[in-house]
Amino acid sequence: MKLLAYFRSLATKFFHRSQLEDEMAEELRSHIEHRADDLERSGVDRAEAERRARIEFGGQERFKEECNEALGGNFIEVLVQDARFSLRVLRKSPGFTITAVVTLALGIGANAIVFAALNAFILRPLNVPRAESLYSIHRRDNAANQSYPNYVDMRDRNRSFEDVAAYNIVEAGLDSGDEPSRAWIQTVSGNYFDVLGIQPYLGRVLHPADEHGANSAPYIVLSYAFWHVHFHDDPGVVGRKVQLNKQPFTIIGVAPPEFRGTLLFFSPDLFAPLVNQEQITGIRFLSARGDRSQLFMTFGHLKAGVTPEQAAADLSAISADLERAYPKDHRHSPMKLARPSLYGDFMGRPMRAFLTALMVLAGLILVAACANLGNLFAARAADRSREVALRLALGAGRLRILRQLFTEAMLISLIGGALGLWGSVVLLGALRTWNPFPQFPL
Repeated sequence: MKLLAYFRSLATKFFHRSQLEDEMAEELRSHIEHRADDLERSGVDRAEAERRARIEFGGQERFKEECNEALGGNFIEVLVQDARFSLRVLRKSPGFTITAVVTLALGIGANAIVFAALNAFILRPLNVPRAESLYSIHRRDNAANQSYPNYVDMRDRNRSFEDVAAYNIVEAGLDSGDEPSRAWIQTVSGNYFDVLGIQPYLGRVLHPADEHGANSAPYIVLSYAFWHVHFHDDPGVVGRKVQLNKQPFTIIGVAPPEFRGTLLFFSPDLFAPLVNQEQITGIRFLSARGDRSQLFMTFGHLKAGVTPEQAAADLSAISADLERAYPKDHRHSPMKLARPSLYGDFMGRPMRAFLTALMVLAGLILVAACANLGNLFAARAADRSREVALRLALGAGRLRILRQLFTEAMLISLIGGALGLWGSVVLLGALRTWNPFPQFPL
């Protein structure tokens, strides 16, 4: 029954608002007149009796608010009133409003930009399935490269990885029958896409079955961006013949839009088999274990239950065996694992340190912005002391005044936060397309 009465009072308030206001005003006038009549009967002049009655009764607006709260459903109405009043107050103080909003926008925008970079480069850098178990293999001296014969031994002899893939980066001239252009190629082992779990957007990707020795797989997979720009989203590109450094290759597929290789800062134009890199560059390397000019980055998914430390010990043992078997071509170095997106720890460690320090600095900027805002609000509160005293004298409750001031602060916070986030989105979009070195696909 109480719940039914509550909803009935809400309905009365929202659908018969004017009638309810008139009834409350009439009720208040009736109380004041009755009190004035009592004073007049005691010998007080009528005008003086009405004045005393109004003084004794207090602020009428406060009693109206109390009545509205007793009826329920007053929260939304009061919130709208406070928001409107706050906007009017802020419009009358443009200097304070602009300073507060810009200060907060700069602090929030700086943090949003730095966190976006930290999130992209460190927290979840590669957009591939099961990225949390993906590690690159490199030596303790932070060199992330292996010769091709060493990669094959690491791949076949380790007991810690589900599989190990390799890749390299080369440049070549591409002739697709139209205007020749320069292309950056990520040469990859046949199991590269299978290890990453990448499915093609169009056609198919490379597989281990495509490899049958040196120069045995004249196939390429286009990146989505390169296909979009140079082949104009032509679905008939699969099966088309092109030339890389005047060597014939067949396009077999297009990579998905979200996949841009396994190195941050670098987006290859296309992917080609690593066993055909000799055909593209003219440099023999497949059997050159000690050749330091042709080295490849390696990575793979750890098996379930295997820790990075256990895998590093396993790989270090293989490296020691290779030094004993090939003392002239291989120098043993302890191995370790790192995240593959930033060239192992060679770039990963300084990048993590730099972005962490930058995040701390951005946080301090936000703290300083909040401190400045606190000082601005304190100074503003001192300037508005007469206004607050007058509102208290007219019958406004302390809680209502505090709620009004809090609403002003919330509006500034929302406007400043929205402006800061909008600015960070615009700046991040510009940074995303900015390339200070046009000769590289950064």
